[in-house]
Amino acid sequence: MTTPVGGAPVPSPFPPMTPERWHAVDAILQAALACDPERREAVIAAACGGDQALEREITSLLAAHAGSADSFLELPAAPFAVPDVRRVAARLGHALQGRYAIEREIAQGGMATVYLARDLRHDRRVAIKVLRDELAAAVGAERFLAEIRVTASLQHPHILPLFDSGNADGLLWYAMPYVEGETLRSRLARERLLPVGEAVRIAREVADALDHAHAAGVVHRDVKPENVLLRDGHALVADFGIALALEQAGGERITRTGLALGTPQYMAPEQAAGERVLDRRVDVYAVGAMLHEMLAGEPPFAAATRQAVVHRLMNEPPGTLAPRRPDVPPFIDAAVRRALAKRRDERFPSAAAFAAALLPVPADAPVPRAAWDSGPFSASRGRTVSARGALYAAALMLVLGLAAGRLLDPSSLVARWTQVAPGPPPVAWAPSAPGPDVGGAGGLLTIVDRSGRQVRGISADRPWTPRFSPDGNRVAYGAFGPGRQTSDLWVTDLRSGTTQRLTDDDADSNDPQWSADGTALAYSAAAPDGKDVMMRLLDGEKVRAVAVRSGTQFPSDWLRDGSAMLVTEQAGPDGNDILVQPTDGSSARPYAATAADETGARISPDGRWVAYTSDRTGRAEVYLDSYPQPRQRVLVSSGGGVHPVWRGDGRELYYWRDGSLVAVQLAPSKGDGVPPTRVAQTVLFRAQYQVGLNSMYDVSPDGQRFVIALAR
Repeated sequence: MTTPVGGAPVPSPFPPMTPERWHAVDAILQAALACDPERREAVIAAACGGDQALEREITSLLAAHAGSADSFLELPAAPFAVPDVRRVAARLGHALQGRYAIEREIAQGGMATVYLARDLRHDRRVAIKVLRDELAAAVGAERFLAEIRVTASLQHPHILPLFDSGNADGLLWYAMPYVEGETLRSRLARERLLPVGEAVRIAREVADALDHAHAAGVVHRDVKPENVLLRDGHALVADFGIALALEQAGGERITRTGLALGTPQYMAPEQAAGERVLDRRVDVYAVGAMLHEMLAGEPPFAAATRQAVVHRLMNEPPGTLAPRRPDVPPFIDAAVRRALAKRRDERFPSAAAFAAALLPVPADAPVPRAAWDSGPFSASRGRTVSARGALYAAALMLVLGLAAGRLLDPSSLVARWTQVAPGPPPVAWAPSAPGPDVGGAGGLLTIVDRSGRQVRGISADRPWTPRFSPDGNRVAYGAFGPGRQTSDLWVTDLRSGTTQRLTDDDADSNDPQWSADGTALAYSAAAPDGKDVMMRLLDGEKVRAVAVRSGTQFPSDWLRDGSAMLVTEQAGPDGNDILVQPTDGSSARPYAATAADETGARISPDGRWVAYTSDRTGRAEVYLDSYPQPRQRVLVSSGGGVHPVWRGDGRELYYWRDGSLVAVQLAPSKGDGVPPTRVAQTVLFRAQYQVGLNSMYDVSPDGQRFVIALAR
């Protein structure tokens, strides 16, 4: 019975709601939402088996769902679970008096009610989500607040942030931004199919957010379209920590509230089987299921009941997308099927790896404005480098004042990074590098250990020449920003996960090189006329030229005392030379300028030796020679090699050979003019390494991590 204000009781059109009946309602409702809109009536009729009251109930809930607030992330609750809204709102308003002013209810769900409120301290609108009393009692305040506290630490452009949480008069609540947008579920209910490029971009944004959470030890466990909010077309993942709190409360206690844990259409088999120990690969599965639905119009295992869904996902292989969506590229289809593998060890080892496998994507949808300021996105690079020379003019620049925070664009502070905790199997690297054309779509900055196992990835659009800072805590690189036709300079802090954009002009900025103290960067930038090469000092937002040189140059290393840089200069159509360019603006002098092609010079940590690549024998090899004057050239590589990089102590030198990274152990020099000698040589791992004139990888000072611009 329901009682309107000031009136007599009105009979309910529905039978009494019991937990058993709610389970049936929930299963049929989920199945109806998962299938094509034109099939829903038949699915509901078949599932209800002639129970007209049940059929009316499902239809009513579907109508309520279609009209629910777009910013809410759950299905409407069953009638027996709907709390006395006015009573709860009054309790909440009284308990939060002075902090929040409750304005109105905006949505109800199976787990919670959401209220629009005004944050009085910060004068902003927020959404306050209040758990149902039964659910709050089952979860427990201490467990709920502990898990929600973890969510508060997650700061990422594609994670809906948490502002506040607490226990107010027995009500468990948390406050989030009030975001005007719609859920991915609402979008799918309206359009069913999304353009391929847009669907892939949304999936990659969700994967990026999840990878950030996984790095903090947080597994979502309930990724589904209802928990993905779309703001300006970009994804925001919500409700981190809630599913874990529910699971830890115990399935039996939660079931007694009438709530079924998880959404089977997006549950990995091990989760559906009730395994207690779940890892990040359940989230990888869920993103794969969502991407399947965005591309095919329904989840991979749709059925009329919850039990039927679970039976299918446990026993049937995921189907291919090609028959339903011929415009889906085969590599996207393959990536989705791998994400949906029954065995967790057959899925992608991380959300970052799944996101990387979704590149390149068709550009069939405009990219809308980002939800928050964001770092580089993925698209085709469109740059080609010949085998014997760079075909672009460049300027050498010094970016000063990084430590003091004097950045060109402080507003572009973002968190566009992903990390993978240790534990999964090694990355399956391709056996060889591609040819010298480094164009094409996408790219990925990945950080691996000495075995080639990925330990972190940095999301970047066409990344170029990454470099570790001297302390190993930051990575500088060139990459494209949203909507940009030229690359900018970026620095990602590996400790905080933030990314700073250092340049924002029409120059094509790349090839960063750190000063020894980590407070400045040298880098190349394409001159406007394609001819002049300038060295500039960047002080805040003021740029001034301190040297002008005609030609094509880019820096390959910066001397430890800061007095000069080693640069590669295109000497002609068939070769390159190595120069020493003083940073005081005086004229450069040649270091290695012969008929051979000489590139990629790197100074040793003690400043006495230079490692570089030369093809003087007809094949590219790595050599050592003395500095400041070359006197005794020594061959280091064996069977060819390019792009040498020193370890921080000078006891190891690395280079690439036929798609493999090789480590050369060196014995110290025994005297002046006698170079270090090779003691041992080891192939560490293989990778799809981008080939360019400057090295597309770098080594951490301790030699334990390698940042690589992978070819796509």
